[in-house]
Amino acid sequence: MSKYTAFRCPEDLLELAKIKAKKDRRSLSNYIITLIEKDVQDEMVAADEAKGKRK
Repeated sequence: MSKYTAFRCPEDLLELAKIKAKKDRRSLSNYIITLIEKDVQDEMVAADEAKGKRK
């Protein structure tokens, strides 16, 4: 499930992200989500393992 959220971002960084997303043929949202997922991947694995141990 997705949730709408807003955050502040420096304009120059936002413009560079838009350029990168366009080069990758992605929406800006998809590009940012992909970056966040890569960054928090270790935390996601640890959370999944913790869930498995609690069952």
